[in-house]
Amino acid sequence: MPNLLDYLEWRGDLTLAESPLNEVDNLIFSLLSYVDLENIVPGHGKRGVTVREAAAEYFFTHDGKDPHPLGLIIPVDILTLFRRMAHTRRFRDLILEGYVNEISESRETQFSAVTVRMPDDRLFVAFRGTDDTVVGWKEDFRLSVLDEVPAQTMAADYLNRLDLTPETKLFVGGHSKGGNLAVWGAVHAEERVRERVQAAWSNDGPGFSEGTVTSEAYQALAPRIRILFPEDSLVGLLLEHDKGYTVIKSNRKGLLQHDGLSWEVLGGSFLRAEALSPIGIRNDTVVRERIDSMTREERRELIGIMFSLIESTGSKTLTELRGEGMRGALTMMKSFRELPPERQDTAAYLWDKLVKGKGQTPVRKSGEPRAVKTQRRRKAKIRVVIFPCLKGGVRF
Repeated sequence: MPNLLDYLEWRGDLTLAESPLNEVDNLIFSLLSYVDLENIVPGHGKRGVTVREAAAEYFFTHDGKDPHPLGLIIPVDILTLFRRMAHTRRFRDLILEGYVNEISESRETQFSAVTVRMPDDRLFVAFRGTDDTVVGWKEDFRLSVLDEVPAQTMAADYLNRLDLTPETKLFVGGHSKGGNLAVWGAVHAEERVRERVQAAWSNDGPGFSEGTVTSEAYQALAPRIRILFPEDSLVGLLLEHDKGYTVIKSNRKGLLQHDGLSWEVLGGSFLRAEALSPIGIRNDTVVRERIDSMTREERRELIGIMFSLIESTGSKTLTELRGEGMRGALTMMKSFRELPPERQDTAAYLWDKLVKGKGQTPVRKSGEPRAVKTQRRRKAKIRVVIFPCLKGGVRF
C-alpha cells in the first residue's frame, strides 16, 4: 500500500491552496522535525528559509555516506522524505523558521521544534520526538513518574512566543514524544494561543497522567485533539488518552509500526483499521498492568539505576553507547557491582516486575558456600538488569 513517499509523488503537485492541509501533511511535518536543521533554519524572530533552500543547504553540508545520519533509532528514509519535499509544489516554497534544539543534562531534557509557515497566515509547529540522546530517553521514562517534564513546559513556552495575528490559524503536531509535546503545549499555552489552534496531532505519542486528561483545559481542547495509533501500537498506548482515537494501518508489524513512514496512505488520509490488532490489545493490557503494578517511587528508582549505569559509560547518545560495545558492557557491569547490595536487589526486583508483571529477587540455592552464593547472586542481577538494556530491550 502507498506510504508517505508515495503521497509526495502522487499528490506533491497539489499546493496547499488547491488541497488543504490534512493529516498526512501533519505526519510529514512531524517527521521533518527529526532532521538536524542547526545553522540552516533560524530561530524565533528571524527570517526563515524555504524547504527547498533548507534541503539544498542540508544535503550540501552533511555526509551522505553516514549510515545513521539522524542517530541509531531514527529512520534514514526521513532524509529521503525531506529531499522529495523540496521538489514538490506542495512543500518546496513553504517557510521554515523558529528552529530550536536544546539538550540539557542538568535539566534532564531534550527539546526541539520547528515552525512551518504556510500561505494565508497558517502555521504548523512540529515538535521532535525522542532523538538519539541518552538524556532524551531518560526524560521519556520520567514521563511515567512526573506530571510534567521540562520539555512539556518548553513546548507551551515555544507556542507562547509565536508571532500570531487575529487571522492566524495554528496547527501543531509531533511523532512519538513529539506528539505528547504538541498536545501538552496546546493545552497549556496562553488563551490567545489556544484559541488559534485548529488541530493538535499526536502521531503514536504517549499519553498523560489521568489528572491532565480530565483537566478543564484538556477537555476544552479535546474536540481539536487528533490521536493517531497504528494497529500494533505500543508507545502511543502508554499512559492515558481521552476517548476517541484513530487506528491506522501499517505495512510493518509490531514495534516497527511506530515508524510513521510505514503508515498506509489513501488520498489525503491514512488508511483506517477497524480497531487495535490483537498485538495492540495485548500491549494496551499487559504493558498497562505491568506499569501500574509499580508505584511511582519504584519507577523512579528503576529509572535512576538504569540510567546511572548507562551514563557510567560516558556515552551521550545511543550511537555512542553502541560504539562502546563490550567495553561499555564491562563498564556498566562494574558500575552495577559497585552499587550497594540493597540497590542491586532493588534493581533486579523492579526490572523483573516490569517485564514479567511481578518481582522476584534472585534466590540463593541452599547448601552453597557463601562465596558461591554471593557470586551467583551478583551474576543473576547483572543478567536481569544489564543484559536486556544492552540488547535494546528498553524501548520508548
